[in-house]
Parts: sequence; structure tokens; C-alpha cells
Amino acid sequence: MIRVEIEVCRRTNTFHQYDVYHDESRVAGYWHGILLAPRENRQRLLDLLAGVRRNTNCLTQVSLKTLDGLSGPKFRCTRSWLHIGIAALIQNLKGERYPIFTGEDARSPGYDLLDKVIGARLILSRIRDGHTPLAGYPDHASKVETTFRMAFKGGLSLFSSGGSELSINSIHFDGHEHHRRHIDRNRIIERIDRLPDSVSLPASVEIDDRRSDHRREPCQAYDDCQLLQLTDILVGGFRTVLGTATKQVHYDVCKPLLQLAERWSKGPLRMSRSKWSNEFCISEAYIEDHQWKFANISPAAEHNQPKLF
Repeated sequence: MIRVEIEVCRRTNTFHQYDVYHDESRVAGYWHGILLAPRENRQRLLDLLAGVRRNTNCLTQVSLKTLDGLSGPKFRCTRSWLHIGIAALIQNLKGERYPIFTGEDARSPGYDLLDKVIGARLILSRIRDGHTPLAGYPDHASKVETTFRMAFKGGLSLFSSGGSELSINSIHFDGHEHHRRHIDRNRIIERIDRLPDSVSLPASVEIDDRRSDHRREPCQAYDDCQLLQLTDILVGGFRTVLGTATKQVHYDVCKPLLQLAERWSKGPLRMSRSKWSNEFCISEAYIEDHQWKFANISPAAEHNQPKLF
């Protein structure tokens, strides 16, 4: 196995192993957020997130839902994690260093510089009308699994198109309780077909669907909980800046994500010149005339006036 991986690296110079983290948002449709965290740089990303927790003394679950103001440790922690999430998606620093907010208060500099690429990737997929139009499924969880599979396959195909070879080591879902059963491996793994040859998704890949809150048992391993929480604020943050904010404070803290959404909306040529080239995709799916249709999602026209639910 080691020999095979070394040979792949020689041939493409872009072989990466990923752990996959999924979370959702059910506001204005159903949103899948799928974060691919690279094994080789996983600890660097975790160290950055842990540093923010120390700087803010924020030890609870990081989530947009609990934000109620533009100040305080919880706000600084969430804002910093979003900065780190954006920085983690960079694929090419182009000889520069990228500033990230460290969560410290106004009495300290509060910023650090990222000088090495982490290389995470993100798939964001919105099911425009939610899962209501889907008929013939035994339960809600099976609809979630099916649309996850669609989004996951599409993202993997896109990420491998630049010459990268991808191997998926594990998949993590944020709890199974709200689905009323465990995730069905058959719908997630065994029904994915026609993946590019450059994508490895073993049938035996680990699927963990325990809780993401590291304070509540049974939960996943602490590090996996942190990456699930990062996925949570990224999917909620993108949903917010793309036009549907549940609170004004959410839009204010998530606004840095708008630059990525705008770059994506300008097309592949614009993205190819970006530090974030081939690192994330944003799309939506809907059923029309009994067939799946796919489209890109653009930011709302009135950026300063998000729609509030």
C-alpha cells in the first residue's frame, strides 16, 4: 500500500488523503456543507482552531446559532474560526502570507499570518425546495443520503479534474438522532457510481454519525468534533451571505465569506486566477419536469440587506 501511494505521488505530485465532514442547514431549502480536510495538514488546521479557543477561553460548541452580539469571547471565536476556514481553503498562497484573526481582544495584535497551504476543500449544495418534492423514499433520512451522494460525487469529480488524485479515508455526519436512525452506508457509498479513476472511495470507508458537540456523549473524537463544528459555521455562513440570514449578527460575522461566493459567481476563469482555485464549489439542485436540474448560486444583489427569516 505504501508503495502504491509513493508511485501515485511520483506520477501526479498531487495525491491527497481526506477526512470528510458534513453538516446541514434547513433555512430556505436544504443545504449540504461537505468539508474535505487533508490528512497531511489536518493537525495544522486543528492547532489553529485550538489556539483560538485558548485566546478566547471559549470551550463550548462553536455555532452561529448561539451568537447574540458583535462582541465577547464567543463572537471572537466564531469570527476567527471563519477566517481560519477561509484560509484553510487556499490552494496556492502565490508567495504571500494570508492574515487570519486569532480571536484575541483589542489589547493585542489579534492577527497571525498563514505561510503554508492547508489545502482543505468545501462542497456547498443547496436543494432549492428542500426534500419535500422527493417522492418514493422510505423516510427523510434516505432523501438526505441521496442528495448528499449527488453533491459529494459532483464535488469529487470537480476537484479531481485539475489532475489531483483524491482518497477518502473517513466520512463524518453531525449526529444521527435528528434522522431517527443511523446513516445508511448503502445509499452513501455503495450507490456512488462512475467516479473518476483518480478518486478512491473504498467500500470499507469509516462512517461516524455520532454527535459533534464534544461536551455531550456519545460524541465523536474531540478533533472530529472540532472539524464538524467548523463545517457547521461554514455552511451556515455561506447560506447567510448568499441571501438568507436568520439574524443580522450572523450576516455581520460571516461577511468575509462573501468574497469567495463572489469569485465563484464570476466563473471558472476568474477562479483559476485565485488563491482559492479548485478548492470549493457552490451549486443548487431542483426538480423540474420530473428531472433534476442544476445551477450555480450567486450572492444576493443587496449585500447589505440580507433577507431575514
